[in-house]
Amino acid sequence: MVGVDGTAASLIAVRWAVQEALLRRASVHLVFVSRQYPRASYSGSPDASPSVEDDADRPAPLAAAELEAGRTLPPDRLSSELVGGSPDKVLIDRSADAELLVLGTAYPAGQLAGEVPAAVGSTVRACLHGAACPVVIVSTSMELAHQRSHGTSPGAG
Repeated sequence: MVGVDGTAASLIAVRWAVQEALLRRASVHLVFVSRQYPRASYSGSPDASPSVEDDADRPAPLAAAELEAGRTLPPDRLSSELVGGSPDKVLIDRSADAELLVLGTAYPAGQLAGEVPAAVGSTVRACLHGAACPVVIVSTSMELAHQRSHGTSPGAG
């Protein structure tokens, strides 16, 4: 599962997750959480979310992530979801059914495994502490280092 928010860091997380899925013969599920689509307090289901049937209603960040993942991953191994609510809560709730949660960050890499970097966003921090599955944080600095060592340009992934 990959949390998508429209940043360059989330697209890098999508690329990482796709490569990992190819290695593991797994699927990728993209989750875009928006406060713009609030859940009705009377809905009765904490997982209720709006249905986005029309591509015109699909948020640009989710569409971009689907396009990025779809370049490499077979369509039957890619799914996506638009959910209304708090990103922290939704990602932590969805992690119960995930093998891995992948998030991107613009903060520098280089922390030891198990350490929570001092300067990460609140969503990353909440997921590191509350997710029910392993969490992988992919830093934009990791992608840049990979590109330099392989002689590729950004976005050529």
